[in-house]
Amino acid sequence: MAIEPTLIAALECSDVERSVDPYLDREFDERERSEMDVHLAACPRCRALVERQARMRAALRAKLREALGDDAPSGRAPPALRNRIEGALARRRRPLWRRAFAPIPIATLAACVAGVLLVLWLDPLGHGNTALLEDAIRKHHRELPLEVTFTDPESGIPGWFAGKLDFNPAPPRFRAAGVQVLGARLSHIGAWPAAYIRYQLPRGQAGLFIVDDPDGRFDASGREVKIGPHKVKIANARGYNVAVWRQDEIVYSLVSDLDEGQLFELVQTAQADAGR
Repeated sequence: MAIEPTLIAALECSDVERSVDPYLDREFDERERSEMDVHLAACPRCRALVERQARMRAALRAKLREALGDDAPSGRAPPALRNRIEGALARRRRPLWRRAFAPIPIATLAACVAGVLLVLWLDPLGHGNTALLEDAIRKHHRELPLEVTFTDPESGIPGWFAGKLDFNPAPPRFRAAGVQVLGARLSHIGAWPAAYIRYQLPRGQAGLFIVDDPDGRFDASGREVKIGPHKVKIANARGYNVAVWRQDEIVYSLVSDLDEGQLFELVQTAQADAGR
């Protein structure tokens, strides 16, 4: 089914640079591929980047298959490694956000030629609406430009979002050391308009999506844990841990590269503060 051009979102060059490998692996859905194609048609720099990556990937794959061939010099690739690589190359591709294995990036293929294969696993998201978590992870991973930064986040964030959404997002106050607000932008998760706030952590960053759900239809997947009186769902996908919790009609989804224990502690500081 064709996608109307007016409905195709504009991509930034930085989005394209982060998405070359999955694009070349044909892992995008129809809308994502259309967004990429529109940008490449208008941007010679990104088009040259994609073409260069495609040539390099083809050369590396050819070299890899040569190393795995029956006539390859002895010791060039151990049998066990050859079997694993052949399986990775031959497996049936599934959509980007639903595969059991993460895509093999170009740097990993080069490592395979040298005799190393890296397999990245995605932990299952569990029961519930996985599409909502996948959408939050995808939008956080794309690192779209922030629309505003703050010198005083506690007073500035509610004021900036006032009138831009049908609700007044009140971000939690994370009391963990080294957590700083970088800025915010308007976003959405699925059909829900959302406030998005990005945080600098002692290691990496986190993105918080805030949506209004008075009808209780927002059903995120994940393992449910209790932090004080609140229920929090924890899920993992594509190297990110996600915590989702509800405060009355407001749903918070925090995407981060913290490990599960660190994420639990970070959310706990906000829940403790909210419970006062």
